[in-house]
Amino acid sequence: MAIGPRVLPHATAGSMLAVVLAAGCLMTSGDGDKLRDDISKLSKRMETIETQTNDQMARLRKVLDEATALLGRNSADLGTKVARDESDLAALTGKLEEAKYLLDELQKRLAALEQTQQKTAQEQQKIIERVAPSIPEDKDALWKESQNRLAGGMREEARRFLRAFIQRFPNDPRASQAQLQIGQSFAQEFKYGLAVAEYLAVMSRFSRSPEVPEAMWNLGESYVAMKYCTDAKAIFLDLSKRYPKSPRAAQVKDRLRDIQKIARNKDLCTS
Repeated sequence: MAIGPRVLPHATAGSMLAVVLAAGCLMTSGDGDKLRDDISKLSKRMETIETQTNDQMARLRKVLDEATALLGRNSADLGTKVARDESDLAALTGKLEEAKYLLDELQKRLAALEQTQQKTAQEQQKIIERVAPSIPEDKDALWKESQNRLAGGMREEARRFLRAFIQRFPNDPRASQAQLQIGQSFAQEFKYGLAVAEYLAVMSRFSRSPEVPEAMWNLGESYVAMKYCTDAKAIFLDLSKRYPKSPRAAQVKDRLRDIQKIARNKDLCTS
């Protein structure tokens, strides 16, 4: 029985042919044909494997090239993003530092303002203590203090003492006088509207007091100053009728004559 040659797995067609030649006459013609056919098939298979391998290598090389390019772009993009982030971070850090500085300045100004307000409050308290001393509880002491302030020209402070006297001691005979003095102090400041209200208060609140005729006289004078001549004449006439024996009643006739002279002058009398 003839023994054919063994074909190695990785043998080439040339090497196998060399084996055949070395075998020589040991092979029959049929065996040679079969061997040549096997060699031909093997060669085609090797070519196919080589072609597939080359294709796979080409695809692999393409994938590697694409991956390399993508990595390069990503690296560039990453570098740009990092640079941009660093720039943004620097800008944000600068803004934070500026905000911190402004906050510190604001806190300093707030502290200074609080100190100024505290100092102002202290100064105001000193002024109040100096200008507006406490009101005496004693009736006579209170009256004395009010009169001293009137005599000293401290009208606003005097009015505060006089109102306190009226509120605390409304039944004292001097209460109506205090009300009258408040009105007169306003008239001295040319605040005739406020003076009128005080004179009317004397007439209504202390209608039986001896200060009523004086209050009516001062009321008429305030109306003249306000150019309400008609109202002034009515008050003076009422004064002379209600209190004919009062010292002011004796002056009414002359005062009415004066008003009559100015009555047609619109600069002096509007009504």
